[in-house]
Amino acid sequence: MTIAMVIIPDTQIVAWQHPEVLRQMAQWIVEHREDYRIEMVLHLGDVVHHGANDERQFQDAKAALDKIDEAGVPMLIVPGNHDYDNLVNEDRSLDMFRHYFGVSRLAGREWLRGLYEQGRPENAYAVIQSNGLQLLFIALEFGPRDEVLAWADDLLATYEDHHAIIVTHCYLYLDATPSKPGDEYNPRDYAGAEGANDGEEMWEKCFRKHRNIIAIYSGHQIPYSISYSVAIGDHGNPVFQSFQNWQSADQGGSGRFRLVTIDDQAGVLKHTVINPMLNGAEAGDGHEVEFCFRETDRSRLEQVKYSPL
Repeated sequence: MTIAMVIIPDTQIVAWQHPEVLRQMAQWIVEHREDYRIEMVLHLGDVVHHGANDERQFQDAKAALDKIDEAGVPMLIVPGNHDYDNLVNEDRSLDMFRHYFGVSRLAGREWLRGLYEQGRPENAYAVIQSNGLQLLFIALEFGPRDEVLAWADDLLATYEDHHAIIVTHCYLYLDATPSKPGDEYNPRDYAGAEGANDGEEMWEKCFRKHRNIIAIYSGHQIPYSISYSVAIGDHGNPVFQSFQNWQSADQGGSGRFRLVTIDDQAGVLKHTVINPMLNGAEAGDGHEVEFCFRETDRSRLEQVKYSPL
């Protein structure tokens, strides 16, 4: 038996200019939950475009995403740089984000197992158990600080018998490598992101050490839409790394998202791209990807790399 998860990248333009698209995206997920056995929705951040400067965007985004909450589908939302009150130009203030997507929407959800800081939803983890499949989901702030990575480190060790999936707003760059100094929009380049780690630092300080991580998903970058690659952890384990973001496309991406099917028996993640405006899967470069997280042949793994550049 397989289950599925949804990966929603930057919705900032649709929240700003096309809120009806955001509503249609959420409705598609709810209506097809049973068809695909969707057990988790993961939003990669930049829910809105203008931070605390335009509360209407938060209101429209919440009205749409509430459909998913009300249907009882588990959902974690990480903040992107555009979700911070001052766009991380001054500090990490998240008052508006916490008001609309804070802990109140998580109260009583048995799948939510904890937060890094009480009352703050930007670093959270969830556990899903379905048909013998045990999954750990860790959602991390924009440019996670060392202390947050240490928290994630402990979680990954505690749940070492669970397949782990990490989401954060900025991790993989356009060239399919973790973001590093010199790459555009590096978290460390934002004046308010005190203590930020970029993708390369996240991998070196935390992710590479844990054999149970099977995938890391992020958005953030522009103007291209997809890149992905496979990294090899310290235990020889393959880790799928995926960037996706359609905000530069027509209608802010038309609400596109990744649908990821998890087949634990085969050890495969199968990725497709859903365009809710077309009511189904959409073909395109890098849209359909299969990754075997039990693969041990390095020559085969090295072939799984894609970038539009």
